[in-house]
Parts: sequence; C-alpha cells; structure tokens
Amino acid sequence: MRRLGLTLAIGIFLFSVGTLVRPEEQPAEAISRVALPAELRKIINENRRIARPPPNPDIMDMIAGFTPHFDAEEDARVAEILRHRRRIRNWRHSTNLQGIGGTDNLNIYLTHEQAGEEIQFLFDLLRNGYGGYQYFGGDSVFIPIRNALLEQLANMDNPLQVSSYINDLILPALQGVIADNHFWIHDVSFGAPAYVPYMSGEFILRKSEGGFVTEIDGVMYSVLEVTQNAQSVSGILPTLSPEGEFAWAFGLVTMEDQQDDIEISVVFENAATGETHSRMVNLPKIIAAPPRPSYPMVVTREMDGITILESRSFNVRSGNDRIDFLQSGSALRDRPVLIIDLNGNSGGRATYPYEWIRLYTGHEPAVFMLFFRPRSQVSVELQDYFIPYQVSARFRERRAISTIEEPSCVIGFPMQMATIPNENLVIVLIDNNVASAGELFVGHLRQLDNVLFVGTNTKGALIAGNIGRTSLPHSGLRITFGTGLSMRLDLSQFEGVGFMPDLWVPPGESLERVLRFIERYGLANGAFGTVD
Repeated sequence: MRRLGLTLAIGIFLFSVGTLVRPEEQPAEAISRVALPAELRKIINENRRIARPPPNPDIMDMIAGFTPHFDAEEDARVAEILRHRRRIRNWRHSTNLQGIGGTDNLNIYLTHEQAGEEIQFLFDLLRNGYGGYQYFGGDSVFIPIRNALLEQLANMDNPLQVSSYINDLILPALQGVIADNHFWIHDVSFGAPAYVPYMSGEFILRKSEGGFVTEIDGVMYSVLEVTQNAQSVSGILPTLSPEGEFAWAFGLVTMEDQQDDIEISVVFENAATGETHSRMVNLPKIIAAPPRPSYPMVVTREMDGITILESRSFNVRSGNDRIDFLQSGSALRDRPVLIIDLNGNSGGRATYPYEWIRLYTGHEPAVFMLFFRPRSQVSVELQDYFIPYQVSARFRERRAISTIEEPSCVIGFPMQMATIPNENLVIVLIDNNVASAGELFVGHLRQLDNVLFVGTNTKGALIAGNIGRTSLPHSGLRITFGTGLSMRLDLSQFEGVGFMPDLWVPPGESLERVLRFIERYGLANGAFGTVD
C-alpha cells in the first residue's frame, strides 16, 4: 500500500475540511418547504455560500492582464491561413492533410522548412485565437518557447518524422505550460491535474453531539482522530448509505497521484469502556463509469414513481434534440421531486442549460464566472472550421462579426447571484465526466433553492470555452482549444477541480441510493419543513 507525502496530505486537509459543517458557522437561511434532514440542509446552505465568494481584490488588475490586445494586420494574416484551409478541406487528400479531420498518420515526414513554418503558424494561432494565451503567460512565456523549439529543430533529423515532431518537440514544450481540459493536439489532452475522491464503504458514520460514532461488531465506537502520514485531516465526507440513509463515511478529496487507494489511521474509542485503539482504513478511489451514449440529448423516464431526466450531452444532432430538452424544462416544473441525471454529460452548446433553467423556474440564472470573448477574425474562422454558417443562429451571428476591421475583446461580468425560488426537490447526479456546458448546467442549478447534488466532483473544464478546431498546415495534426476565457471572481482554481457535490456517493450507485433516500425520508409525499 503506497502512502501520500506531506504536501499531498496538506492538500487533502484543505480540500476536505471545507466539506464538513459546524453548526455554529452556518449562515442564516430562509426555511425551506422541502423536508430534508436538518444537518443535510446545513451542508447544502454552507456549500452554496462557499460557491459565492467575494471578488478577489486584484480582479481589475487581472482583467487588464488577461485581456488580449490584437494586431489587426496579424490577425487577418492568420485568419486567411485558416480560411484557405477551409476552402481546400473538401478536395485535398494528400498525406499532409486528410480532409477536415487532419491526419492520424504520424509516419509522414516534414522538412525543417515545413516544420519551422508550422511552428511559427502554431504560435501565431495561439496568440490570436487561444482564449488562455494571456492566462498561461502570454508573449513572455510562449515566444521564448517558440524560439527554443526552432533552435531545437535545427539539431533534429531532416526530414523529421511527424511522430518525433509531436512527441519530442511540440508536446514536451507546451504540456508544462498549458493546463486546460479543452486543449488537444492530435489525440493528446493538455488537461489540468484532476481532483479525485477516495472513500471507504466499510463504516457507516453518524453524527452525534460529541462527534462521529459508528458500530463495529455490535459495539458503538466514537471517532477520536483521523490521520494520514502523521498529518491530521478531517477525513470524513457526507454520503448516503446503500439503504438511502443520510450518513457519513471516511473519505478524502485530493489531486490524482495515480494510486488506487489511500490509507488513513483512525483512532476509535469504545463508548462503553473508554478504551481506544487505532485501525488502518483503506480508501479506494471512486471511479466514474465510462461515459454513456450521448444521443438523444434528453431522456425522461419514471422509476418508483419519481421522474428522472437524463442528459448526457448538449450537442445538437437534430432539431428535435433542442426542442425536447427545452420542453422538458416547462413540462417537469410541477414534479414535487425531480432527479436530473447528468453523469457523463460532456457538454456542448452553452445556451441550452441557461434556457432550461429559465423555462423550469421562470427566472434567468446569473452568469457566475467572468468571461472574455475575443472578437477577432481568427476566433471566428476557428469556430466555423467544421460547421456551416446555416446550422444555427449562433453561427449566423458569427458570420455577422466575421468582417470586423479591428479585433477586440468582449468582457462579461457576473451578475449578483441570488437564490432562485424553487419549491420542488431537485436531486442532481454528477460525476467527474461532467464537463464544459454540463458544468454550466450545474452552476446554474446551484442557484436554485431545494437542489441537492449527489455523486462526485465534476471534471473542471470551463477555463477556455467557445471551442475552435483546425489542423496544422503541413503535418495535418488536429488542434482543438477554446477561444474564450472564463474565470471565477475570486480567482480560485476550477480547472481539474470542478463543482463538489453535497453528498459523496459512487456514481454507479447514486441513482439507486437516491431513490431509497427519497423513500426513506418520505420526500415524495409532499411533507414540508425540516426533518430532525
């Protein structure tokens, strides 16, 4: 069994302690009509308070630092290269360009002249089109990298095999700089380090006035101390038992370290005799199920008398997709209990979650992140590379701004977030495959009253949206990245972290446990108030 080091243990403590709730620290909240256990209601209220931090005092300096300043002539030059590639995509099928999707052939060769031109184009493309360019260092970081790559290229084989070009040259230079779950070159992700949960199902913990207690071999024990590598950690997460009981379990949330489990040391005290003993508790990693098919966009079904809305993606494949999803918002608003299963929702069009909330509640959700959107020729050409203008109004709008003369940047400021009235109970199932627009939906749902999130943290893939795609001119390597930038107002990290649930439950068991939870506490019976 491997153990974590000091740095990681501290990280575990800082992250998990925010999940535990002390009654004396709760903010005053309006009494809700949904009958939830009082301690669970406190957890929800605290988690929503944490989700609305005040702006960082350096927010204005940050805006100035991350706002791109485009050169119109350079922007037009790079945009023309992309436009030219769009013109040739349907008929050119050489080894250097396999249609609109680029190439999977890494056995072709580039001359040094071709590789040098492509490296120059790649960095011009990032400078004028990538939303995270300034965030990850701007010219002061990327230009020295570009120059170092050109120098390194001079000492490599000529011609150079593309497999060596990408694996020995491009990837090592950029992967240490860009940490963005929307950024891909070829089939390689540049994702940020992920936060993952570990949790034990061996003990069911319950909270008492004196702390946490559990039953072991028919004897009641109190939990006195939880440590990991001699570092004191909270080590306890709220959960639902397999029988649907609101309870607690030993668990931690930390940055992924490629380990399958973590060991913690727990000191127990016999409630009757006062004797203490230590025991090592193994915490397996909670692993989400592989993403399920994303078509159609929405499926509505009934289980045990409860309505379940499943949504795996916000990518439109037909006009009925959008209609069915949005109509569900108004059609399901009278359900006293609604389960929204977002497990595996990989994202798509960002406006659909916003519109669904408006139809379900009659209120518009607030924008909860600071958003930068470059209005440049390059960003327009990138986003339209695969998609004809006539597909939707969104792309027709892009066409209207594709003739802009002076590139600029539009900044969206979050509005004041207030709780959206909602008298029904909405339970949202999430896992670490929920990403991008799926997380926008989670962010909007967090603004509703009487919403409970069950599962694990989401992926954390929001820093760069408005995805653009193309392939590099000589190698044909595909490149995908966001042309916009999103930031939390307090500047805290979201990429790789995501949104945290209120109750930590293995995603493969979350639906079954939630249905038992609803039955156990009589939540489908229309009872109001708070369960003691």
